[in-house]
Amino acid sequence: MRVRLAVVLTLVAAALTVVSAQTDATGRWNMTISTDQGDLPTTLTLQQEGEALSGSMASDQGTVEFDGGTITGNKLAWVIEVDAGGQFFEIAMDGTIDGDEMTGTADFAGQAGGDWTAKRSQ
Repeated sequence: MRVRLAVVLTLVAAALTVVSAQTDATGRWNMTISTDQGDLPTTLTLQQEGEALSGSMASDQGTVEFDGGTITGNKLAWVIEVDAGGQFFEIAMDGTIDGDEMTGTADFAGQAGGDWTAKRSQ
């Protein structure tokens, strides 16, 4: 019985190691944020340290850096603060990573929203 339990625990630990290796978000991503006002191509650059996520989002409207994001399993979340002509508001980004692809939603300070997709840049 103890041998069987040890084998099961070893298999579970191996499976968890494989899953966490697949959720590395570090790198550069080609991102598109889709809203009612159109699509916004963005370059997303992420750094991951354990479950901590930081990075930047760059588009033709400028670059915004962020930290304090999280990645747990295959779920990501971060918030950026945007200056809209002297008025600041937050955009909350939530998503899921699957290998070299991500999908998610953006909440524009509760005023609007949209979906986003991203592919890892090669």
